[in-house]
Amino acid sequence: MSKVCAVTGKRTRFIKTSKRKGSPKKRGGVGLKRAGVHNRIQKPNLHKKPIWVDGRPQKVWLSTKALRSLDPTMLINPNKRTA
Repeated sequence: MSKVCAVTGKRTRFIKTSKRKGSPKKRGGVGLKRAGVHNRIQKPNLHKKPIWVDGRPQKVWLSTKALRSLDPTMLINPNKRTA
């Protein structure tokens, strides 16, 4: 099972980072060139949390953005008695 947020759909992304070499045209150079391009992995901030659906808990991956926007009553057992 891959780590994907059940609410927002956030997942691992592959991005490229690059260094630039040369002197910019603004300062009288011939321009900047891309050099040293590397692949990098960008992972979302995911947490495995139980959510109560139809009176039963289901453990799902949730991003922190989803946790903040989620209704707090979904994270609490509805069948639990309060004293």
